[in-house]
Amino acid sequence: MKSTRAVTIPLLVLSLIASGAALHAMQPVLLPFVVALFLSNIFRPLLEWLMRRHVPMPIALLIVFIVVGAVLFGIGLVTISSVQSLISVLPRYEMRWNNDILPALEQLLTNAPEALQQQIRTLEWTNVVQVSAILGILYAGAGSFVSVLSGLGLILLFMLFILSGHGLFERKIRAAYPNRAEEFTAVIHRIDARTERYFVTVTLMNLVSGILSTIVLAAFGVDLALLWGLITFLVTFIPTIGSIFALVLPILVAFLQFSTISTPLAVAIVLVAVQFIWGSVVTPRIMGSSLDLSPLLVLLALIFWGWIWGPWGMVLSVPITSMIKIALESVPASRPIGILMSATGKESTT
Repeated sequence: MKSTRAVTIPLLVLSLIASGAALHAMQPVLLPFVVALFLSNIFRPLLEWLMRRHVPMPIALLIVFIVVGAVLFGIGLVTISSVQSLISVLPRYEMRWNNDILPALEQLLTNAPEALQQQIRTLEWTNVVQVSAILGILYAGAGSFVSVLSGLGLILLFMLFILSGHGLFERKIRAAYPNRAEEFTAVIHRIDARTERYFVTVTLMNLVSGILSTIVLAAFGVDLALLWGLITFLVTFIPTIGSIFALVLPILVAFLQFSTISTPLAVAIVLVAVQFIWGSVVTPRIMGSSLDLSPLLVLLALIFWGWIWGPWGMVLSVPITSMIKIALESVPASRPIGILMSATGKESTT
């Protein structure tokens, strides 16, 4: 028994590494399809709503395509205009940093070790020209139809094909496996229902979170409040660490923008309180334990899929892991592994 385990465990580790390397190598082709698969879960309720009102499938798909395109175009437009505004305010932030914040830090650390004081003296903001150039390149790249359509067009194309085949796969399963059709379709329904519920719920929660951040920042007069709200909406799709980025960037800008410390402190307190209440109290109550994943497993999945597919992998880490868990629970031989992946130690029933 011990010798078998000594061979099996290294083989599982090697298989995991090899699978990760293969997925990483296939990223240019596979990632757009996976993103489209999960985007279809977000917009499938709209398609079903239209079809229940007897809208023909081609027209319903066209409406969904227009809605998705309008949303993505709006996000791109806000991003491009905000980057342009950010470039214009960077010199003011540089002056504020070099003339006010850096001298205050040096005065505060006058009794600190000399090595630390030397590190503080090297923190002058002397690269604003390079930063502006980099942002200018990003702005030009974001405005390029070629760069946008090369990835986005493929995702939208995949999404339309997935939505157009809604319900067709189940009929194929029933025809191909008549004896086990009910078992297979039950697994598919569970995966579809839980991933759809997760993405729709988390999208609405993140949208409200971004709106609240925008309102708070605009009320205090923080620069680029709409941009930070958009970033909050996008990065909070990343479990655990996304909310940290959503707080750090606008608070840092507030300290660079205002000449007094009271306003940035007020912004930080209110923003942290709003995000904590919404992200740690309201959202868990609304979402419940629908995915039922171990917190440690969520963290490991975040690291693993982030290594494979970068930020997109972090966004997709939780639903992908949930799909794997549901599939494992549905097979008697692998059901114990699925239960070990859960947060409650119980087999999921919905």
